[in-house]
Amino acid sequence: MLQNATITPDNHSCMPSFNSPTHTPSLESKYLSGKVVKWSLPTFEPPFSPDAPATKRLLLPQGELAQIFDSEEPARYISCLELMPGTVRGNHYHKLKRESVYVMRGELSLVVRDVESGARETVSVKAGELVSIGVGIAHAMVVVTAGLAVEFAPVRFNPGDIHRYPCAAV
Repeated sequence: MLQNATITPDNHSCMPSFNSPTHTPSLESKYLSGKVVKWSLPTFEPPFSPDAPATKRLLLPQGELAQIFDSEEPARYISCLELMPGTVRGNHYHKLKRESVYVMRGELSLVVRDVESGARETVSVKAGELVSIGVGIAHAMVVVTAGLAVEFAPVRFNPGDIHRYPCAAV
């Protein structure tokens, strides 16, 4: 279970740290030697237990509330992505930025490739799942089902840190 994100200035990491005894490893999947990590956020309905994790999906009568980031460190870049079926977003990597993507609605096939080793994997990401993409990992989001996603990072947007790297095509 995703608990708190730790952001350090030396590696621009936005990797969650698991300091809670409620951590459930089965909700976590690692790819490319842990450079890409996916979590399925747990869902809760009222009444909520005080020991529920910081990041979770709350199924409320007025609609879902997804708590996707909880940290002492700031998220300096946040964007909302419209996911249109049959399109590809990305096909690049970053040398400075680790980014996270939370899928609110829809489904995508995330194609990731380690630019150093050439290792490549495809990760299915559905609504309620959060993925962290490490520095030096080329990525492309192939949209399977229409929806919305939120992207966030510990560093501000820098157009000079977008390095084209074709991973996927429609």
